[in-house]
Amino acid sequence: MGRILPGMDLRSLRYFAAVVAEGGITQAAEALYVSQPSLSQAMRQLEESLGVPLLDRSGRRAVPTAEGLRLHALARQVLAEADAAAERVRQVAAVEVGRLVLATSSTLSVHPLTELVAELRRRHHGLEVQIQDGATPAGVLDLLRAGDAEVGVVDGPAPEAEWSTQELTPEEVVLAVMPREGAPLPDPVPRGGVAALDLGVAVPDLEAAGPVAEAVSAMGGRVRARCAHRAMLWELVRHASVAAFIGRRTAELVLPGVPLHSLEPPLWRHPVLVWRPEALSSAGSALLAVVGERGIDERAREG
Repeated sequence: MGRILPGMDLRSLRYFAAVVAEGGITQAAEALYVSQPSLSQAMRQLEESLGVPLLDRSGRRAVPTAEGLRLHALARQVLAEADAAAERVRQVAAVEVGRLVLATSSTLSVHPLTELVAELRRRHHGLEVQIQDGATPAGVLDLLRAGDAEVGVVDGPAPEAEWSTQELTPEEVVLAVMPREGAPLPDPVPRGGVAALDLGVAVPDLEAAGPVAEAVSAMGGRVRARCAHRAMLWELVRHASVAAFIGRRTAELVLPGVPLHSLEPPLWRHPVLVWRPEALSSAGSALLAVVGERGIDERAREG
């Protein structure tokens, strides 16, 4: 029990409030399901610790003194605040309220993060989810170390052993490109043919490091548009100005109707969920539960 003042704790305040509310020690003991001697002793100890009489026992019932009435007003306020705090803690633990901050490093993380967050929010309507852009995988880990985010998504391989990790569903990386005049683009597109294309890139994605970024860089291609905002890049793709690398599932969400071309050989990304186990909240645990159940469902479909 947290101490309010010397000699007082929440239990003694709750006992005293019950005595006043019930009109006496006997009635309060019955309401509290405690023995009358125990409650009487608790009241005497409270009076001794404060050095003032709180109850007038001269009549058939114990009634509050002037000091007792003042303490009763304080007790009701403190108990109400304590009960509200306890309820808030219960709601956070049950993921009825609260906030979960996630960090990611590239456009490619739209999948599977969108589906995971949507399912998490479906189960926990009162939960607020904030997604931060770490710019690079290293930036994501920095956000986690600083406590500015709780869970991150990076492209594999998984980071060093200091982290807890969970591999997510792999996603094929494709070329999103609207048809132009001239020879149609083959499907799949040989990696060597990428060098002849006008490409658009999101500036944060240029800074990302990992197998996918390295493979895309090795393919070449004429970068004709560098966009600080990914929404602008998607609009340029829709207007047939540039082609862009994007995850297939992500493209289905943000670029509906735009033709998607596989690469030859295919290019895949392997997203990894990363977190610090000692800093995982109830909301973070709820997200991991969603990830685990989706993994089971996907393995069942594959089987």
